[in-house]
Amino acid sequence: MKRPHTCKQMVSMHKMLMEMARGNFNNQIPLSPYDDEIETLVVLVNMLAEELKESVFHSSFVNPHITHRMVTSATFILDENHCIKNVNQHALEILGYDSSDMLRRPIQDFLNLDLSSMSDLEKKQLKGMLLSDQIMTLNFVTFKKLIVTADCSVSRLSDGVLTVLSFVTPFLQVNETALESIEVKVNRQHNFRRTDARLMQRVYDYILANLSEPLPSIKDLARQFGTNDFKLKDGFRHFFRTSIHKFYTEERLKRAYLMIEQTDIPLKNISFMNGFNSYPNFSKSFKKQFGFSPKELGRGKIDGFFLWMTLILLN
Repeated sequence: MKRPHTCKQMVSMHKMLMEMARGNFNNQIPLSPYDDEIETLVVLVNMLAEELKESVFHSSFVNPHITHRMVTSATFILDENHCIKNVNQHALEILGYDSSDMLRRPIQDFLNLDLSSMSDLEKKQLKGMLLSDQIMTLNFVTFKKLIVTADCSVSRLSDGVLTVLSFVTPFLQVNETALESIEVKVNRQHNFRRTDARLMQRVYDYILANLSEPLPSIKDLARQFGTNDFKLKDGFRHFFRTSIHKFYTEERLKRAYLMIEQTDIPLKNISFMNGFNSYPNFSKSFKKQFGFSPKELGRGKIDGFFLWMTLILLN
């Protein structure tokens, strides 16, 4: 615990948690080369941010007090030397800088890149990517030294000199009048009331908290929440744009993906830990969801016990 990196990572986690408390789940903490308890905590905090982001920014999240907006485009205009010639307000909000801090500086200054360790060939490849019309994944460093990972569109303008680099990311926005708006909307469309929205949110939360358990039948689930099976199925599909069974399956697979990527737990164990009765069924569902089998996903080095205990605590 006395390693020099420990204090730095603790400060980063504090900043990260403060950002999450403000409703900003876009950041990630850069990992260090050390493999110890602190790095395990860093990975778990990053995972927590990802999970909260998935929940909060679900396409049909039912929360009458909070809505979300999609930042349509965080945009940088780069000159021929890859220096920032102009930047829009959304990009400044996401990264936490003033325009005076960013203008006329190389875009590399705001990316998580160690140019000193890159070979001449790697630098040439990076330059080529910044000059080509394509989608590339970049890790931006915020003012608070956290990481925002984004799939960026890079394209040259017609003059052949300036380059546009842009990306889209979700941001939270509190809406005080959303409660009334939701009530009016649901009443007009399906005669759902505000209490129905809250009920469906409870069902949604229950499913997320019990992903390792078999999903009850719709009839049993309806009885558990004091409604009927038709209203439960219709209401859940209306608010979340998917069926209960499909939502349950996709969330289990996303959690399994995270466990495969971040731990060395055997694949067969992961399948059972996420409620699948056999590995072949799990592998088939996994490949259908993600386009590749569990064995094709890279494995992580995080101790499985830490991750599993964290998943239990989060549930």
